[in-house]
Amino acid sequence: MSLRVPQGQIVAVIGPNGAGKSTLLRAICGFLPPRRGCVRYCERLLTGVPPYRMVELGISYLPQERTVFPHLSVEQNLRLGGWHFRRDRRRLQQAVERVLGLFPMLAARRRSKAGDLSGGLQKILEIARGLVPEPQLLVVDEPSVGLAPMVAREIYEILQRLRAQRLTVLLVDQNVRAAVALADYVYVLELGRNRAEGSRQAFAGDLQATIKAWLQI
Repeated sequence: MSLRVPQGQIVAVIGPNGAGKSTLLRAICGFLPPRRGCVRYCERLLTGVPPYRMVELGISYLPQERTVFPHLSVEQNLRLGGWHFRRDRRRLQQAVERVLGLFPMLAARRRSKAGDLSGGLQKILEIARGLVPEPQLLVVDEPSVGLAPMVAREIYEILQRLRAQRLTVLLVDQNVRAAVALADYVYVLELGRNRAEGSRQAFAGDLQATIKAWLQI
């Protein structure tokens, strides 16, 4: 697998179930060591760097699984996102307030328990928490899984706004049409290998054929 994510763009990785998409993201973020090859970020070698160091380097990872702390408030969840700011309380509070300003629906519920939020708002909270440490790269795994179509569209609108702010995004999602429509560049993964790659325009007109080919694997 060979992958490049240019600064300020959204790069989508699509492919059938079991292609290795989530495994790829875990390897990039230090949860799985690559058997060979390497991972580089801004010319820095990431291979062997533990996951907890990624935030310090400017990388936020949003896994597919739910990761909110349900018994903590929305604001407390956000403060945990800025854990490495903990010795600078003023900076941490400024980061939390900045993110709440981006997500009025969370600001209105800042004292509510995260577990009382809808599934869609919990996903938005996860994205917001990932933005508190002011990352340069957001790695997102299946952001729309299990969500109603209207909520999934809202998640993609958020990602589009983040791109407008020059945040770099690496995205994996089974919602292929939405992922391709949003992305600047697309990689198709099959059994852990590049099957195809190209700009959004290169895939937009041929998605049906691409998906049909997956069913024949």
